[in-house]
Amino acid sequence: MEISNRLIRRNSRKGVLSYLYFILPALIIVGVVLVFPIIYSVVLSFFNWAQVDDGRRAFIGFQNYLDLFKDRQFWHSLSLQLGFIFIAIPIQLVIGFFVAILFNRQFPAAGLLRTLLLLPVFTLPVLSGLTWRLMLQPGYGVISYLLEFFGFDASRGILSDSGLAYTAVIVQDVWRMWPFMFMILYAGLKSLPADIMEAAELDGANFFKKTFLITIPMLKQTITTAILLRTIDALRIFSEVFVMTNGGPGNATMLYSLYIHKQAFEFGKLGYASSMAVILIIVSLLFAFGLVRKNMDVDTL
Repeated sequence: MEISNRLIRRNSRKGVLSYLYFILPALIIVGVVLVFPIIYSVVLSFFNWAQVDDGRRAFIGFQNYLDLFKDRQFWHSLSLQLGFIFIAIPIQLVIGFFVAILFNRQFPAAGLLRTLLLLPVFTLPVLSGLTWRLMLQPGYGVISYLLEFFGFDASRGILSDSGLAYTAVIVQDVWRMWPFMFMILYAGLKSLPADIMEAAELDGANFFKKTFLITIPMLKQTITTAILLRTIDALRIFSEVFVMTNGGPGNATMLYSLYIHKQAFEFGKLGYASSMAVILIIVSLLFAFGLVRKNMDVDTL
């Protein structure tokens, strides 16, 4: 009996070691690509490292964070980032949800149309931003031409107006990312039991009752997952806004990620920019934990 127990323990240890050897390459990649940059940014945020000076690093503790919370542009960029999230993502969710309902039935060329609808989400962010910038240019941009054709004044340029430029950034993101919501919600709709919908139709439920009383409650987990993934991605949006406006005009589209880039690579304040990056990580974790907890609450219902 004792010998068999030893063999079992030995085999279990071998199994654990084999498992560790199997996942070791993935752990190394995750550590190098993800964990080390985060730790390095946290450490660097406690230093004053300005490349515009002599390039020396001086430990200053929490001074970068104290200066950060006194920075009006920091709060401005954070408010723009949060406004971008709370405006763009609900619009994408609504469009993706109703298009998913539309395609949740058989009709000619449905597969081809679904494929075509997914094309924007596979467009590179830089290419999307550059395309929208060209379309919004006064004089030769197709959107500016259409606006002037219908009687709107677009001669000054949409991206030159502080209010319209922020709106244009949001519209560009909605155009590019609503198919992402569509993909997730369409997959969720396909997983719903068809007998429940058939029973609702037999009871005389119309489209709105089926949608708001049956479909949406049953899709809460899928909707929460879609919002979580899209929010984390939207918190780090950079390339398309950088190409479209570079934060302008003025600071009208200076989103949080662009302000981090400006502090790090234009002003050379790497320590200060690292403290902003740490704040961004904390905000992302708060969003993630909040949505995951909400999803867990849904599971318990």
